[in-house]
Amino acid sequence: MKGTRILLATVLINLALGWLFLASAATVVSDSELKSLLPRLEGWQFQEEPQFFSPGTLFEYIDGASEAYLSYDFQELVVAQYQKNGTETVITLEIYDMGSPLNAFGIFSSERYPDNPDLNLGNAGYLEEEVLNFISGRFYIKLLCYNGGEETADYLKQFARLVEAGIKDKGKLLEVFRFFPPEGRVKNSEKYIKKNFLGFDFLNHGYIVLYRHNQVEYEGLVIDCGSPAEAGARLQKLVDFYAGEKSPFLKEGSRYHQKNAYGQHVLLGQAGGYLYGFSRVPEDLLPLAVKQFDRLGQALAGRR
Repeated sequence: MKGTRILLATVLINLALGWLFLASAATVVSDSELKSLLPRLEGWQFQEEPQFFSPGTLFEYIDGASEAYLSYDFQELVVAQYQKNGTETVITLEIYDMGSPLNAFGIFSSERYPDNPDLNLGNAGYLEEEVLNFISGRFYIKLLCYNGGEETADYLKQFARLVEAGIKDKGKLLEVFRFFPPEGRVKNSEKYIKKNFLGFDFLNHGYIVLYRHNQVEYEGLVIDCGSPAEAGARLQKLVDFYAGEKSPFLKEGSRYHQKNAYGQHVLLGQAGGYLYGFSRVPEDLLPLAVKQFDRLGQALAGRR
């Protein structure tokens, strides 16, 4: 009898721990700001109560992709499943609170491809087949429609516009991208990388734009170092890193120039608190890249 009571107590404790684990993985939070952004549409019902995920539980929902979101200081996620009455049409809505418009753009830009069709919604977005993703303010909104048929796009836009309408502080696109020269610039190729830019832990807050000429691509880049002193120190650290390598940076006037093992050129310079340059430049496009490099530096130097 005593053994039975001990076994029963153990089972109850394990059940309690199991429920606690499930609650920590996905919780329903009635006072969450995200919950107020969930649309209420006539003819659509929640399949189940919306679920909320924190930085500590995000991996329970998106598993391997969670690290990318956490690197942009992810705050909270709400997931809601809607079903249209009398049909099998289902929409999954995910609203990620990334803490700031810059972080939201960063994770959005890491998942967007230049060829994704533009969508005039929020600060930036795209609609492709059953998927609609966009950013507005500090939020990254993702929608997926199942069994929508010919009305899929209309359903997605309807939900997206209702979410966007509820966001009070919509923010704006990043100003730094307007300093990149326009010639050969690939539309919607802009990216923001918050940490470990170019694989270096001392380079953060990097901005990239893709360029294409004659089907050959290379990149323009800007790194916000916060101050001229920090920019100078990080530039020197980067130059020193390659000093002992077969492809060191050589100083050419105010810029540094490297030709890497693949025959591609890298140009680097400093303008105030910024580092800037071009990478992966092929030999035949080097004269053009040098001109673009000079223009980018002048634009950054003139920024107030």
